[in-house]
Amino acid sequence: PAMVVRTYEEECQFVQKLDATSYRINKGFVDNMNVPGHFYVNEEIKTLLFDELKQFSRSGGGGGHVGGFLPAMKQIGNVAALPGIVGKSIALPDVHAGYGFAI
Repeated sequence: PAMVVRTYEEECQFVQKLDATSYRINKGFVDNMNVPGHFYVNEEIKTLLFDELKQFSRSGGGGGHVGGFLPAMKQIGNVAALPGIVGKSIALPDVHAGYGFAI
């Protein structure tokens, strides 16, 4: 199936700030998420993650992401969609974009 393309503002509707350093990514952010995602960040990493998502959204979710890297928030959502995952998908404060899991 094709990736759902949403605006940055639409994507952010799935991301909920829990406190100063933690966020939840609600189910639906990535197709077939079985559990929510959680990430823990400082101000610098938070800015980076939201900037990655903004650039990805502006590119139409396609080839506009740097070097083919998928934004960390999308990777967290992809892990949350894996069969057998229990509880939540968690990314620690060193989270970053890449090719595989952001965890």
